[in-house]
Order: sequence, then C-alpha cells, then structure tokens
Amino acid sequence: EGDPHAAIAVLGPGTGFGMSALARDAHGREMALPSEGGHACFAPGDEVEDEVLRILRRRYDRVSIERLICGPGLLNLHRALAEIDGRESHIDDPAQITSQALDDPNSPCGATLARFCAMLGAVAGDIALTTGARGGVYIAGGIVPRILPFIQASPFRRRFERKGRFQDYMAAIPTKVILHEHAALLGAARVAFAEAG
Repeated sequence: EGDPHAAIAVLGPGTGFGMSALARDAHGREMALPSEGGHACFAPGDEVEDEVLRILRRRYDRVSIERLICGPGLLNLHRALAEIDGRESHIDDPAQITSQALDDPNSPCGATLARFCAMLGAVAGDIALTTGARGGVYIAGGIVPRILPFIQASPFRRRFERKGRFQDYMAAIPTKVILHEHAALLGAARVAFAEAG
C-alpha cells in the first residue's frame, strides 16, 4: 500500500513523457511539484541499452528519457533494436508496434515492447528514488493502460526494484496504473475548488 504520508510520483508515457510528484505530510498537507523530469538523461541498464543509447546519439545530441519512453520513443527504440539485430524495420507508427506486440509477444515488436516496459520500470524506480515516493508511483499516459496484461508479464517491476542496496526500499513502493480517462481534469477541478474555497 505504501506510506500514506510519503510523497507519491506520477509519470506518464504518451505523446511525450511527463512526470511530477505530490509531496505529503502526516498533517494532510499536500503540494504538487512541477517537473520537466522527462528531459533528464536516459540511463542504460544493460549492454543492449548501452548500444541503443549509442545509436540514438548519432541522431540526437543528448538522449533524454523522452527520446525512448513515449510513443515516438517506442519507434526510436524499435529502430535501434532492429539495427542491433541486423534486420530491417519498415514500421512508422508506434501503435503498430504495440498492436503486433500484443498479437505476438515473441515477435520483434514484442521484444521492443518488453524492452520499453523494462526501461519504463527502471525510469519509474529512479523517479521514486529521486522524489522519495514511498507512497507509490502512479502511471498515467496513453500507452500503459492499453497494455496492462503485457506490462504485468514484463520485466517492469523487476527493473523498478533493481536498485542495488535499495532493493528492499523499492519493493515496499507500490506501482499503479491510472485507468480513469479524466484523471487530469479531476485534479484540475480539485485545485480550482480548493482555490475558490
């Protein structure tokens, strides 16, 4: 369940990669923290991701999280993995990668989506560590709600918790997916009502 008085982090891979945190205390006080965390540097977690980073550096001067963990990033990742494997890819739409991955998890698109989930888990874990989000990490955005069974079977959670000496700390932090279509509007309404009151 997480610590009800600790911060929570919210992140959302979709068209881009957004993230924020909600600081909370034992007195019920809360403060949303604005962030441009999606533009932090991408940190590879293994040799394959080292190579993905090397490939993307040919195109981008600086490779941020958002260059890989969002819809257009899924396409960047797929093309890089194809180059690593020595095969061609003619896919130009991230939705096609997701669709083929869900149809056949053992396909190259399935491998791309599994890698995407693993990298998302690593990034979500880094965000949890950075923000002290012992209250939980909530995932929004347009991608993850569409791939729930896939992400549950993926290395997402293993990579989330794989933080060396902080593995036990990470294991106690829940990760949840926001399914409500209008969560952002509800949050904005809550702020508006609080300011009006």
